[in-house]
Amino acid sequence: MKRLKLQNHFFALVALVLACTFASCGDDIYYTIDNTDEALCNKLWIEDHYVTSDGQEATYQLRFNTDGTGQELTSWAIGTGTNIIDRQISWRWTDDSKECIQLIYNDGSAQYLENVWVRDHYLSAEVDGLSLTFVDANHRY
Repeated sequence: MKRLKLQNHFFALVALVLACTFASCGDDIYYTIDNTDEALCNKLWIEDHYVTSDGQEATYQLRFNTDGTGQELTSWAIGTGTNIIDRQISWRWTDDSKECIQLIYNDGSAQYLENVWVRDHYLSAEVDGLSLTFVDANHRY
C-alpha cells in the first residue's frame, strides 16, 4: 500500500513538473522594440541588391537627418561608367507607430517606406512592394 501511495505521489510530481514545463514554453514577456530617430538618423544606409523600375541592378542609399531632411542616391553601372540619381529629400514618420516613412521630393512627389524596422546596423522596409534590407555603411562586411 505504501509503495502504491509513493508511486501515486511520484507520478503526481512528474505530472506537475511536466505541466509547468509545457506551460512555460512560450515567451510570456511581451515587449516591443520601437523605431527611433536616434537609431535611424545620421547614418548612411546602403542596399546593394536593389533593382530599379527599369530592371537595372543598382545600389540604393538613404541618409536621414534629425531635422527631417535627407538624401536618396541610386547608382548603377552603365557601360564602363556609372549612372547616378542623387536627390535631396524631406522625410517624416507617418504616425506615432514609426513603422512607415514618407519621403518627400523637391517636386512634391512622395514615396513610402512601409513596415520599417531599424535594428542595430540594419534597416528593413518595403518600397513599392519590394522588401529591402539596408546596412549601416559603417558596419558593412
